[in-house]
Amino acid sequence: MKISTLILISIYFFLEEVVAINWNYDHANKLNWALGCDFNENNLKNVLSKGEQCGPKCVQTPGCTHFTWTNFRDGTCWMKKGPVAKSNAFVLNHSGAVCGILDLASSGSGQLKENVLTTRHAAYEVGACELPSADYAVTLPVALGNIESLGHLKFDPKYCGHVFEIDCGNGKLDIIVTNSNLGGGLDLYASSWGLATNNKPPGQTYCNVKLSNRNTFRNSGYQCYHATGETNNNYYRNVGLFNTNDKLVVSAKYRGVNGAHRGNNGYWAFDGWGTGNDRVTFYFEDGTSHSVYLRDCKDGSKKQFWS
Repeated sequence: MKISTLILISIYFFLEEVVAINWNYDHANKLNWALGCDFNENNLKNVLSKGEQCGPKCVQTPGCTHFTWTNFRDGTCWMKKGPVAKSNAFVLNHSGAVCGILDLASSGSGQLKENVLTTRHAAYEVGACELPSADYAVTLPVALGNIESLGHLKFDPKYCGHVFEIDCGNGKLDIIVTNSNLGGGLDLYASSWGLATNNKPPGQTYCNVKLSNRNTFRNSGYQCYHATGETNNNYYRNVGLFNTNDKLVVSAKYRGVNGAHRGNNGYWAFDGWGTGNDRVTFYFEDGTSHSVYLRDCKDGSKKQFWS
């Protein structure tokens, strides 16, 4: 009898904890949120913020899938990553705590941006990203802009060579970022425009877009390339890491020195002595990194042309 009573009491408190989390839906930011809850581990980053700003900050941060806000340090937003469900949340007896889950698109890895202005780009060119000549898995190019509707997908060199999934009303299509379109939205090259719009006349349309986890090249594995033919210059290096699925390179270090972009491309330049036996380390936005010997970086002086 005592054992049965204990079991019933345990079930009661378990159910009480579950139903204590009352979920709400934020239509503007497309996320679920609740008061007095938290998620274990999987921290991506944290920033000081007001409670009502935490959800939008997660939406704007690539890789963030869920979040918790507490009054630590007068308000801290703990952005988190990885697969998650409402059932993973637990009650947090903490005054004013808030937790939430983004309403992510059902496929791919990125957060969907809707109704982005899209135009047609008529050119045959290398593009600002200066991507190397290679066997590409995706050959439909786009010049990526920086208008507000793109949100976290505004042009940044970290997106060069990455695959985006778009839907302009004619089905989903994978495109590759090869150029910048500062001041505009998605600027589809002729080959991309025709397939995305079912051969509409040149003009403008509106598309949904998100970052895909599809690889850049047909082969698998990370690929390091020199931006120029100076593969043996011991006093200057300019290298980039490609074919990283949806992992975005945000910095690089070589012999203790931080690299810098020289142009709107994904290469990192370093001045100073070094040899092919030294490693360059690329750091991803999700906090992980990848190191490669410079001798293993390929000559990228021959560039891919896009149209």
